[in-house]
Amino acid sequence: MASSVFWEALVYTKQRLEAIPAIPTVKIRKKPVLLQEDTIPIILVTPGKEKVGMEAFERVVEYIYEIQITMIRPGNRIYEADVESFLKLRQSIRNSLYQPNLPGADTVIDAIIETTAPFDVVSGDAGNYDISGLIIRYKSIEERVS
Repeated sequence: MASSVFWEALVYTKQRLEAIPAIPTVKIRKKPVLLQEDTIPIILVTPGKEKVGMEAFERVVEYIYEIQITMIRPGNRIYEADVESFLKLRQSIRNSLYQPNLPGADTVIDAIIETTAPFDVVSGDAGNYDISGLIIRYKSIEERVS
């Protein structure tokens, strides 16, 4: 059985990220959860929502697959260090993913990107990390299976 389109989008998004020079470790996970054994910095690629877009002729459907990119770096409550390098990394990720197609995932076309604040405000122990995210929505034109 062939892989699902959603899985292919996750895998090829990860590959595209790994092609960026000096990118931290990239992992695919079910949820954007930092594990105790993770090495920081890390980028987590996780599935988000799956929606139906347009429909045509009762057989052709546009599906929209949402992929969450979560970047976690040590922050150590130092609020002035590495701002420029972190923003440069975010820009490289955005430019790499915001493309008209996703090579390898044949049915995936177009990309819509939504960014969060570059440095999320977190409290408690999570204040030791800089956390930032992007959401990329890929469209796929597929035949409805009956």
